[in-house]
Amino acid sequence: MADGGMTERTRDRAWATIFMAGGTAGAIDFIYASTMTMMAGRPAARAWLGVAAALFGKDRVVQVGAPMVAIGVALHFLITISAAGIYYLAALRQPLLLKHRLVSAVVFGILFFLAMNYVIVPLSVIGRPIYVGTGTISRELFTHVLMIGFPISLITAWRLNGRRGVAPIIG
Repeated sequence: MADGGMTERTRDRAWATIFMAGGTAGAIDFIYASTMTMMAGRPAARAWLGVAAALFGKDRVVQVGAPMVAIGVALHFLITISAAGIYYLAALRQPLLLKHRLVSAVVFGILFFLAMNYVIVPLSVIGRPIYVGTGTISRELFTHVLMIGFPISLITAWRLNGRRGVAPIIG
């Protein structure tokens, strides 16, 4: 046993859970953001150029062009998988997150939104929150709970509870 008693199988299962939860949340949010961008009359790639612009700046994104779409998508999945890793570690240390996974999903989705909109994005090249106004913030809080909080919480609980035999979601 290496890494403080963690077996290779346990470590592999942890990584699989993190990638499954974060990848699922990322895919759901990817479809949502791409669809919303297209419904606004813009190409779906515009959403992912915006993500890349947060790191590299708008001028650099425009200069490089299409490859920045892939960078934006990769950054998006890096963020959701990292969020799943944070949630996974928190759930290991606080089993109440697993027991009360629906409430945990709501709280985690809200915290994820707040961290992204009021910490990460303002620290990026963008320099300010991107979601402002009561209507926009309400919609984004709801979508972050639904598309980030629920997949990460429920998949993590499902994978960890399979190991522990904890009760189902409702009950």
